[in-house]
Amino acid sequence: MSSTSGFSRSRYLRLIAISSVELFATIPFSTYFIVVGAYKGFNPWKSWADVHKHYSVVLQIAGFTWKNTPDVAMSLEISRWSLVACAFIFFALFGFAVEAREHYYGLYKSLARCIGYSKSTPHGAPHACVLLARSCVSTSQVFGVYIVSFLGVPHQSLM
Repeated sequence: MSSTSGFSRSRYLRLIAISSVELFATIPFSTYFIVVGAYKGFNPWKSWADVHKHYSVVLQIAGFTWKNTPDVAMSLEISRWSLVACAFIFFALFGFAVEAREHYYGLYKSLARCIGYSKSTPHGAPHACVLLARSCVSTSQVFGVYIVSFLGVPHQSLM
C-alpha cells in the first residue's frame, strides 16, 4: 500500500469489510435460491432464442396475487430490499470516511461561495450572515448586501 497509489489503510479495511459483508450475505441467499430452485425443478435449456423469447414482456401482477404465495413473496421482497440494504451498507462504510467528509465540506464551501454566504458577522452582530453582492450564475440580476439575524429580522445597526 504505497502512498502514491491513493490506497490507504483505512480504505483497504473498508474494502475488506464490504467484501466480507457481501460474502456472508451472498452465500446464504444463493444457497437458499439454489435449493428452492432444485426442489421445484428446472426447465430444460433449449436455445438462446427460447431464453430471450419474452425478453421485452413486463408482467403486471396484482400484489394480493403474488403475496399469497410465500416463496414468491419472499423472493420478490428480498430482491427489492437487498438493494436498499446494500446502498446503506456502502454509504455507511464509505460515506462517513474522512476523505468523503472533506469532499462534502468542499462542496458546501463551493455552494456557499456561489450564493454569496459568508460566516463573518459585521459590526459584531450576533448570529448574522452576509449575502455578498455577487452571483454564481451569470445573469443581469445582482443581489444586494443583506444582513439577516438568526430569526430573520433585519439587524438594527445597519438600518
